[in-house]
Amino acid sequence: MNPISAPAVKLAISMPGGSELLLILLIVIVVFGHSRIPALGEALGKGIRNFKKSMSKEEEAQKIASEAAQNEEAKVEPQKTQDANKVL
Repeated sequence: MNPISAPAVKLAISMPGGSELLLILLIVIVVFGHSRIPALGEALGKGIRNFKKSMSKEEEAQKIASEAAQNEEAKVEPQKTQDANKVL
């Protein structure tokens, strides 16, 4: 059977709808209890903030490193031309 002519089968996972989200929320409440949900949300928020902060620091460090490399190349370039002029 040719996969192109086969009936369309959804292989991708789609976003959960309203009833699925309600079921997930109910399972979370049963597993963790209603008193711990705010603490879980707070911990999740802190984790996300720390992740974003570390990613921005990493990007900033890479930007600084690339600028430093470009500055080093710019410093080396004039020295080469001066050496070439000395030879002539």
